[in-house]
Amino acid sequence: MTKGKKGMAALEAHLRQWQDVAERIRTQLSPSLQGQEALRKSIQPMLEARDTLQKALEPIVAQQERWQQQLESIRFPRFGLPDLSPFAKQAADFQRSIQESISPIFEQLQRSFRELPPRTQGALLLLGEHGWYLDLEMPLPALWDLKEALSVGSVRDAEDALAEYFEGKIAEIEESIRKRFPHRERLIIAAFNAHRRQEYELSIPVLLAQTDGICKEVAGQYLFLKRDKKPRTAIYVERIAADTFTAALLSPLAVTLPIGASEDQRPAGFSALNRNMVMHGESLDYGTKTNSLKAISLLNYVAHVLSPEKENP
Repeated sequence: MTKGKKGMAALEAHLRQWQDVAERIRTQLSPSLQGQEALRKSIQPMLEARDTLQKALEPIVAQQERWQQQLESIRFPRFGLPDLSPFAKQAADFQRSIQESISPIFEQLQRSFRELPPRTQGALLLLGEHGWYLDLEMPLPALWDLKEALSVGSVRDAEDALAEYFEGKIAEIEESIRKRFPHRERLIIAAFNAHRRQEYELSIPVLLAQTDGICKEVAGQYLFLKRDKKPRTAIYVERIAADTFTAALLSPLAVTLPIGASEDQRPAGFSALNRNMVMHGESLDYGTKTNSLKAISLLNYVAHVLSPEKENP
C-alpha cells in the first residue's frame, strides 16, 4: 500500500471505527434476533394452517350468510378461526423493542458521517493558520487533539507536539517524496540535508520552491500565485473535489493562509513563515528549526494530497 493510500485510510479510520461499533451491536443483539426468528418460525405453521382453513371455509361461510338472510329463524353454528393475535403481538412488540434500542445508535453514526467533513476542514485550516499541514498518516484523534489545543490557546504545546512528530518522520517523508518525484530528487536531498545540518536559511527556500513546483506539475497551478485573492490551486480543488470529504481534505489549498499571504493580506506586525517574504528577502529571521519543519509539513502535505496514487514501486 502506498503512503498516500495509507494516509487516506488513516483519515477514514473514524468511519471504520463507527462501522466496528455497529458490527459489535449487531453481534450482541444476534441472540435476541435469533429468538425473534425462532418465535416467528414457531407460529408460521399455525398461521399457514389458519390461512388454508380460512380459504377452505370461505364458500361455506358465504353460503351460510345467504341462508341466514333467507331463513332468519334458523341459526347455523358459525365457524371460527383460532386467535393467534397474542403470538403476533408478542413478535411485533419484540421487533419494535429491538428497533428502538438500535435506532439511537445509527442516528449517532449518521450524525458522525455528516459532521466529519466540516470538522476535518476546520481542523486543517486551523493548523494552516499556524503554519502546519496534515500528514495523511496522522490519526484523526490526534488531529482533533491538536485542533482543541490550538483552539484553547495551547499553541506552544501543539507546536511542540507537531515539531516532534515531523522531526521523527523526516527520513520517511524524504524517501516518499523522492520516490514520488524522482526528477526532483537532487533538490529534495539538498533541502533535507540542509535541515539536518541546521542550515534552515537554506532548507526553507528550497522546500517552499519545490512545494510550488509540485503544485504546478500535478495541479497545473502555482500554490503561491493568486487569482481573485485566492491561491490558484483553488481552481484545481473546485474542479476535482466531487465530494465533501475530498473538498475538506484539500481545503488548505483553496484559501489564503499565512504561508501564502500577499503584502496587502498580511496584518501589521506579521511574523509567521511566509513564502513571499522569504523569497523576496523581506524576512531575515525565518531560519529556525520550527519554520523548516513547517515547510517540510507543507511539502509533505502537497506531495501526497494532490497525487495519492502517483508513487513508484
